[in-house]
Amino acid sequence: MAIALLTLALLGTLSLGATLGIGYGVPLGAAAMKTHFLAALGSTTLLVMAHSFIMFFLIATGVELKDMEKAHGWGDSFRRRTIALKGRVFPIATLTLLLVMANFILGAAAHTRAIPPWVHALLAWSTLAASTLTLYREYRVLGDNNRLIAEAGVKRRSGAGPAFRP
Repeated sequence: MAIALLTLALLGTLSLGATLGIGYGVPLGAAAMKTHFLAALGSTTLLVMAHSFIMFFLIATGVELKDMEKAHGWGDSFRRRTIALKGRVFPIATLTLLLVMANFILGAAAHTRAIPPWVHALLAWSTLAASTLTLYREYRVLGDNNRLIAEAGVKRRSGAGPAFRP
């Protein structure tokens, strides 16, 4: 599951980069504007889905590990570690989600000349940088999360803990 989520985030980040490049052709004509808009819509959709799904995946695996830990009387090591993992990714992922949505909305404002185009361009570059950083953090955290899940599986199969029931 983590690989699928990371692939979705990578596709979204790459498509955001392509959309940014297409945006520089917008002054050349209406066809470029249409392409830029459709690419922006697609990359926004991909990025919002990817980062939201990753956050929900981390929440769900954390709950499952906490429940397993409680049922088997293992203490709270898994709960504390999943909270730490979420703390490493949730702030930057939330910021990235906000930037992605703001960038899409301000694109319309730039198109109607309500704001200067350079504001939208600056926000687009900031969004791409945040998306890249978020993708890297998600890669690291999802890897650590997979190792945590594997550790819990080994512990469960080995019968560790006072409340183990086969």
